[in-house]
Amino acid sequence: MSKKESAWTRFAAWVNGEHEPAESRLFSMGMGPRKERRPEITLPKREEKQRLHGFLSWYPVASAVIGVILVGILLATVLAMPSFGQVENPTNNEVPAHYLQHTREETGASNAVAGMILNYRGFDTFGESCVLFLAVSCVFILLLRDENNTSQKDLEQAQRREQRRKRRQDVILQEAARLLSPFILLFGAYMLLGGHHSPGGGFSGGAVLGGALILYASAFGQDAIRRFFNEKVYNTVRVIGLMLYAVLFGYYIFTGANGLENHIPLDYGGLILPIDIAVGLVVACTMYGFYAMFTRGEL
Repeated sequence: MSKKESAWTRFAAWVNGEHEPAESRLFSMGMGPRKERRPEITLPKREEKQRLHGFLSWYPVASAVIGVILVGILLATVLAMPSFGQVENPTNNEVPAHYLQHTREETGASNAVAGMILNYRGFDTFGESCVLFLAVSCVFILLLRDENNTSQKDLEQAQRREQRRKRRQDVILQEAARLLSPFILLFGAYMLLGGHHSPGGGFSGGAVLGGALILYASAFGQDAIRRFFNEKVYNTVRVIGLMLYAVLFGYYIFTGANGLENHIPLDYGGLILPIDIAVGLVVACTMYGFYAMFTRGEL
């Protein structure tokens, strides 16, 4: 194509409203770089976009239908259950009576509630402990700050926030935490170790221990608590707590299902006491892990 024809072509395009951008004209005249044009949407991409639009248009309707079906199933199940409080219901006759009469001799715990949730229904409680473990693990995945997901600017901002927090430390809070933290830890350990004979147990004792850690970290900062409870110790404690529960209750199920003799004495609570300790460790680590991740993004 000659220069005359090229100029005429550009003039005709300009008349028809199809003029090129300034950068393209400069490039054609050798006076500047030419930007790459965006590729047009091809037919397969257009079809994918249409399918995605169709899926998103039907998604709310499908979600509503599935929700209605699930609600209908739950309502039908509730209506099929025996009426509450009827004398003929087996749950009002056999199960509570068995728990109250045989908890001491079968579990070694004088606290019927602890015997029920940690022995008779220990598998459910193990599932709850797994939920807590997975919940704090997901929070770690989302909020844990490391070199792979944190820029230098974010690190500098976090350091400045920590310096401002240190300058604004409350003396009253520090003195109260220094005085109360040992007693709170002692009371949490008491609830944890005596839950099979008195009100308390793994969940309540672990919550008290986690609250003591949060109070100490709020008063003195996470740098102070990291001296004895760093990330390595934290992960070790929570993994050991969950694995201890799994091993102990697995041993109890195996021996009971196969008619084998259980060699763990019941004088001091049997399996209830070590399981209480395991649950307490998981609960305490969960509470402190949530606090640490949401406040600072690290342990």
